[in-house]
Amino acid sequence: MSSGSDDDPVMRSSTERYDRVGVSFRWPQILASASSIFFGFLLNIAVNPPSYFIFFDNVILLAALYAVTVATTMFIMPVIYHARNYCRLDVERFLSRTKKPVTIGILCITLAMDMGLGLALDSKLPVQVAYSLAALPSIFIFFEVFRRRYSKT
Repeated sequence: MSSGSDDDPVMRSSTERYDRVGVSFRWPQILASASSIFFGFLLNIAVNPPSYFIFFDNVILLAALYAVTVATTMFIMPVIYHARNYCRLDVERFLSRTKKPVTIGILCITLAMDMGLGLALDSKLPVQVAYSLAALPSIFIFFEVFRRRYSKT
């Protein structure tokens, strides 16, 4: 079998098509699990807030909780889509439709992690410094993503 036939979608076996669906489920499952655990930590902080929290800190915590909730929901969306359309599943369409909710989920979990890190640093540093330092990992990640995306043109 030549390497050219491996790239030809017509020559692929039907099990390979469904293996691609299985692979596309793995990373949203991991992300949903991790964001659910992160939600638990944030919820624990919201239920038992530190005594030094002010109104601004509580608003940030609430926004982080909402961001993690949206992220977890977006990571579960491919499973819901698959369950609704299993009988008439078009693999290529499924793979293209799973990217959007997972991308939204990744953006939301990144925002929630920034806010959570900002809250942690806010107890030790001034507000502007704390949230600026908290944003650095996300800025680096987005810079790398866009640098790689646009350098492949």
